[in-house]
Amino acid sequence: MPETLSRLRQVLIVSANPLFREGLRKVYAERWQNRAFIVAMPSTLQDAFAALEKHSPDLVIVDYDDKTINREVFLNTFMSGESPMQVMLVSLQESGHVVVYDRKSLTPAQAEDWLTNPWKE
Repeated sequence: MPETLSRLRQVLIVSANPLFREGLRKVYAERWQNRAFIVAMPSTLQDAFAALEKHSPDLVIVDYDDKTINREVFLNTFMSGESPMQVMLVSLQESGHVVVYDRKSLTPAQAEDWLTNPWKE
C-alpha cells in the first residue's frame, strides 16, 4: 500500500448487492475524502472474514438487509475479535437509525454527524 494510504482509516463494505456496495462506496468516499480508504468490498461472508483478517479495517459497513451475509455470525465474530474496529449496520429498507457497534445506537441526526467523520479526535 502506498505510504500516503497507510495513514488513512481503512474501511470495508460488506454486501452481496453490487448497487448498494457501490452506492455506499461512492457516498462515503465523497464524505470522508482524504480521511479514509475503502480496502475491499466483499460480497460473501467468507470473503468478508478473509478481508477482515487481511486488512484489519477501522470500520466495517455491513448491509443489514443482506440475506447472504449472516449478521449474527458476522457480529459474533466481530465481538470475539481483539483488534479495535467499528461495525456499522446500514439498511436500504429501514430508515430511522444506524447501528454502530462499539455498542452504540445513533439517532438519524447523530448518525449524520458520525458518518461525516466517525474518527473525530
